[in-house]
Amino acid sequence: PGGRLHDTRKALIDSCAASEHLSLVPPAGALYGFPRVVGDAARGFDDHEFALEMLEQEDVLIVPGTSFNAPYRDHFRVTLLPEAPMLREVFTRIDRVLSRRAERAQRQSAVA
Repeated sequence: PGGRLHDTRKALIDSCAASEHLSLVPPAGALYGFPRVVGDAARGFDDHEFALEMLEQEDVLIVPGTSFNAPYRDHFRVTLLPEAPMLREVFTRIDRVLSRRAERAQRQSAVA
């Protein structure tokens, strides 16, 4: 407690808890987080497409969950190596993209 990795882990947990689009099982000893996309943002979600979108639109590198043989496409992986303020900024960007995805999904549902 009180160390850099502890602070970064807390930033991950707090950022996911503050997002209406993310769910997280807090990492117990790993140096990564594996958030799940939930709600409207999860409709039609593809982890590879999302990873590419994050890189191209927000300059954020994440790894699709299916790259780790996860049988579902609604997770992605982030490392806990950046400092806490940087990780909070990353999750601000992630949430921005997920909010846009959720809005598109809601509009498509309204049309259908």
